[in-house]
Amino acid sequence: MKLIVISEYPICTLGAATMLKLVDPSAEIVEAKSIDHMIELMGDGQKIDLVMLDASPQSGREMESIARLQEVDGVGAVIVIHEKAHSETIRRYLDMGVKGVVQKNTELPVFVSAVRLVLSGARYVPESILNPEVAGFAEGQSAFEGQGLDRLTRRQMDVLKELGRGASNQEIGTQLGIALATVKLHVNAILNTLGVRNRTEAAIIAYRAGLTNLSGREQAN
Repeated sequence: MKLIVISEYPICTLGAATMLKLVDPSAEIVEAKSIDHMIELMGDGQKIDLVMLDASPQSGREMESIARLQEVDGVGAVIVIHEKAHSETIRRYLDMGVKGVVQKNTELPVFVSAVRLVLSGARYVPESILNPEVAGFAEGQSAFEGQGLDRLTRRQMDVLKELGRGASNQEIGTQLGIALATVKLHVNAILNTLGVRNRTEAAIIAYRAGLTNLSGREQAN
């Protein structure tokens, strides 16, 4: 898998690239200063699974940059990194084909889950702008209240903790010592019980409930 981060700021590029390594440690992470630089690094016939575009320094040119990315052969999903985008701006991003918008203050477990969600073919927007008018996402803040945690079994809570860390189904199975098919059953049950539509929303609930301890997992590994 090949992932590219585009930003004029080296610190932002390095930070995003470091976090992307948590999504898939085996992924090839490429850092580019601009779209032209990205095209130069791509070469002919190369496929990019994901492009993360830092929109903060674009100064109103981000729409033009997004449109240009859509025209580049081989570019897969596009995620926009934004300082603080309003609902209308994010809606315009989505209308142009962007698959996700991640704010710079996003917590690490949510970031990892969001990227994995986009790579799976779904879309992601920040919880802070979710509302009933944004079609295709959870309806309002009620999806993130965490009701139903007390109805989860002990094993489902274990799975939810791993979801909160941004783990894939395969990683959850390895971590908990259970079959992949069993993991899928638990994930479906968790989503239904919590009343959420995807694993990113479940990860947010896990994080808010204090179930996620990413640093502790890294120390254990």
